[in-house]
Amino acid sequence: MPLQSSAPEDVFAQIFCETFGPESAQYLVPQYPFQDIYGKGRFIDYALRTNWEQFAFEIDSVFYHAPDSIGLEKWEDDLLRQNSLVQNRWRVFRWTDRQLAQERERVQEELLLFLQGTRFVVRDDYLPLQRATLVELHEHQQEALANLAQLRQDGVTIALLTHAQGMGKTRVAVEDARRVNQRTLFLAHTRELVEQADTAFRRHWPEASVRVFDRTQNIRGATVVVGTIQGIAGNLRLFRPDDFGYMVIDEAHHATAETYQRVIGYFRTRFLLGLTATPFRADNASVLQLFQNMAHRMSLEDAIKGGHLVPIRCVRVTTNIDMRDVRFNGVKYNSRDLEVRLIVRERDDLIVKTYMDHTPGKRAVAFCVNVRHAESLAEAFRARGVPAQAVSGGLASQERKARLLDYHAGHTLVLCACDLLNEGWDSPETEVLLMARPTLSRVVYLQQIGRGTRKSPGKEALIVFDFVDNATMVNRSISLHSLLGKKEYRPGELVLAPDDAIREEQERIAAGEKPEAILSLNLWVKDLEVVDILDWRKEAEEMLSAARLSIELGVDRTTISNWVTSGKVEPDLIVPLGNNTYYYFRPERASTGSISDCRRSRLRRAKRLS
Repeated sequence: MPLQSSAPEDVFAQIFCETFGPESAQYLVPQYPFQDIYGKGRFIDYALRTNWEQFAFEIDSVFYHAPDSIGLEKWEDDLLRQNSLVQNRWRVFRWTDRQLAQERERVQEELLLFLQGTRFVVRDDYLPLQRATLVELHEHQQEALANLAQLRQDGVTIALLTHAQGMGKTRVAVEDARRVNQRTLFLAHTRELVEQADTAFRRHWPEASVRVFDRTQNIRGATVVVGTIQGIAGNLRLFRPDDFGYMVIDEAHHATAETYQRVIGYFRTRFLLGLTATPFRADNASVLQLFQNMAHRMSLEDAIKGGHLVPIRCVRVTTNIDMRDVRFNGVKYNSRDLEVRLIVRERDDLIVKTYMDHTPGKRAVAFCVNVRHAESLAEAFRARGVPAQAVSGGLASQERKARLLDYHAGHTLVLCACDLLNEGWDSPETEVLLMARPTLSRVVYLQQIGRGTRKSPGKEALIVFDFVDNATMVNRSISLHSLLGKKEYRPGELVLAPDDAIREEQERIAAGEKPEAILSLNLWVKDLEVVDILDWRKEAEEMLSAARLSIELGVDRTTISNWVTSGKVEPDLIVPLGNNTYYYFRPERASTGSISDCRRSRLRRAKRLS
């Protein structure tokens, strides 16, 4: 089992894992690149971004950051760096290496305080906005309902219903929610409007279980939850993002407030309906745009199936690199270990050969381990006659822009990047991604995929080459198939595409034909391979950690650990990570079987002692 190193950043990652569970660490992005207010490239030690907030965690060495040690110029540069983060709406939190080493519990308590109520999600700003439109309510409510139904059939997922006062807006919302028949959340900004909505839902959707949100009331089984925007926004931690399929925002012209942004961005509903009496079309259009920007984006799968992004093909390239004893901290691999294992001539030659054999002449981005790897891989491409350049945040601004312009113009065919292109850079002409840098982060992998999914004339699909190194269950890197949960693999076939395109390709393969798109990759394998897509992080997110189980049962964490080590309780998932072992349990077991027996026994013993 790989051991963790003791660098301050690694200690912070360990503390984060202990506080929120190692499954949450995948949302942290180490060495996150950003530009200060003067355009200079900088890095954040660890970044955590949701759709509505972004956190910067900085680990400061007493020796390298104390004003007396570094001098006035460096100290003032550090202040500029932090001011730039604040200007760009980052919430910045800093600790010294001494605090991490000597005040571990205090840092954990502060993390819980700073991230209170935060749900960790993958920021999706690289994906297309949901489709949205205006619907005008006139005298006939049935016409409005028919329009809403047709819009959903056409792929629209956000609508703004405009009306004059007294035209029955709430009645339409209730009836439409009833027809969609998804769990519904209705939000208003006053208690009076909430009570009116409660009455309307009970009257017009009598078979639904309706609850007004109140922290003291159990809403778990409610079909419809009605509440104030303030009440829901302040208690998001009580909900899962996918708890509701349908959401209604009453008096939607109030939605400019930050509380609306937090709530709308948090829930991943299938349909969002805004209600407003504002009659001016220009005002309504701005509210509609606001809703689009606040709401979660289309999923990668929906965006591709809907034709908004190009399809994706995948080729898995197995290497002989042994990653099993590469150290990692739950967030990232040890940088030194990666250098030693991955920056080797034979692996770089395999990457270049893969490109030359399957996609010569196409523009490609290779994601690399670090700056040195980007430079060495670019040199390997150039040695084979392929115009290639290395790009990173460490380049001078003008040089970086020049290299990107050369790529856009087609003078450079391959960009070898280690950090710059993960986010904030679009390149519709990119047809190939070479995933030469293993990552434990779904965030990083998705952002990298997003660099190549834009549509461009003549671009049939994005081709992803996953370089699969030998690893353990715990430190296995993210791949396209594990990310999407695809268990079957045929080299070069469509992994994500509109349903009719996938169906047509599969029918041709079954008939013994060789689809031109696969044949052009110099690949032809008719039979499917089975891919081991086990991702313990995904499994853990659906389970109760020992910490969460202890809260559910009203016991301390040590009690849960004792039950496991004594053999009284068997965990459903065991994750050994460095010096710690994490236990996970299926939620239904909290009230049944051996866990329930142990809890009852403990309660009986406590009662006897009292």
